[in-house]
Formats: sequence, C-alpha cells, structure tokens
Amino acid sequence: MNNRYLSELGFTEGEEKVYLALLKLGSSTSGPIAKEANVSRSKLYEILEKLARKGIVSHQKKNNVKYFEALPPKRILDYIKEKEKQLEQHRLEFENKLPLLDSLTQKKELMQEAQVYEGMEGIKNVRELALNKMNSDECIYYFGNPASGHEHVLGYWDDWNERRIKKKISSCIIYNQDAKEYGERRKKQKYTKVKYLAEKGSTDAWIEIYGNTVAIVMKKETPMSIVLNNEYVAESFKTYFRILWKTSKNKI
Repeated sequence: MNNRYLSELGFTEGEEKVYLALLKLGSSTSGPIAKEANVSRSKLYEILEKLARKGIVSHQKKNNVKYFEALPPKRILDYIKEKEKQLEQHRLEFENKLPLLDSLTQKKELMQEAQVYEGMEGIKNVRELALNKMNSDECIYYFGNPASGHEHVLGYWDDWNERRIKKKISSCIIYNQDAKEYGERRKKQKYTKVKYLAEKGSTDAWIEIYGNTVAIVMKKETPMSIVLNNEYVAESFKTYFRILWKTSKNKI
C-alpha cells in the first residue's frame, strides 16, 4: 500500500505508520507496534485511540494485556463514506448561512461605495459625473427638489441641462410645490418630464438617481452630496420614485 494513500485521506503520518504496522503484525501488543511503526510509546496510545475512533482499529484483552488489531482495509471505505456524509451535511448547513454572509459582504461593499462631496463645487462634481457616466436614452430621476436648490446656481443648472439634452438623456423630476417657478421653466425643455408633490412640504434635501447611483443632495447652509454606488440601493430608490410619480400632480 502506498504510504501517501492514507495521508491523502486525512490520516497523519503517525496514524498511517501504526495502521500499516498492524496490518503487517496482526493482533499485537503495544511494544511490537511501536517498534514496527517507529513511533514512541508515549504517542502510540493516542494514535491507536484516534484510529479506533475512525473505526479501523480494534482491541481486546487477553490475560489483562491489551492486544490491538487492524480491521480490514475495506473498512477505510466506510470511514470515507461517513466523512462524505458529514461533508454533505456541512455543505447544506453552510448553504443556509450564505444569505447572512452575503448580507455582511453587501454591507461592507455599501460602506466602501459611499462618498461625500462637500460644498457647491462638490454638488456640481456629482452632476458632472452623472453626465459623463450616462448614455443616450437613459434617464436621471429626481424627487423632493426644493426652491432652495436653485438659488444662485440656476445658470449652472441651465447649462448642465442643455448639455444633458444634447446627449439625449431624459430627466424626470418631482418638484416640491415651492419650486413651481423652476419646474415650469424646466418642463419646457426636451427630454424632460415634471411633476409636483401632491402636498406642500418644506425640504432642503433632494434625491438624484441614475444607473446604479443614488445622490442625497443638500444645498442649504453646508452644501453636500452623499453618493451611494450600489445596484440594490438604486433600485429601491427608483421604486420610491415610481410610487411618488403616480401620486404627484402635473400642475399646482
């Protein structure tokens, strides 16, 4: 028997030597086994116990002396089959835990994919990134757009939208009711649809969604954009947008 054979089945070198020695010796006491296997007596009993747990070594007492014997090599097949059953059980248990492990990975990815852009230049950078990433026939969605989001930067928004229209990128916007002036201005442009929230409300932050990106934007006091690049987050916010779009008004 090739010595490597048992090692490849997960047997230690000592277990392999002792089992092969027992096959050669037959029923034997510890002394001859230790000599034949070339292992110390202090380790021999531990090895024999492990082989017994694997089901390939037995022992009996004769005149108060322990005799050990190797069971037929085919019993190793039974050991392998038992390990296969255990491995299959471990596989099934691990499959049940996969959703939890995947969720931990997604949380880590989400943290890695979150970026903060500060200042008005940061907000503009986010819009420029959107324009560079998007292709014709795509759409950028907004909701909660307030009047405060246009003050002192209307010229930039006009220029950005002109460039968007040249790329044939659509825009669907849900304005707050306080931003009617800007909504009516924007709805005259091509590739642009505008609605208004059904009820009045004061907000200074709004949401922008394009592709797999969501930007939470605030211009008042300390302007900033919090950008999340995550497919699942983006799809969730698109769902929110579609629900709001159905209940929003064309005119106020």
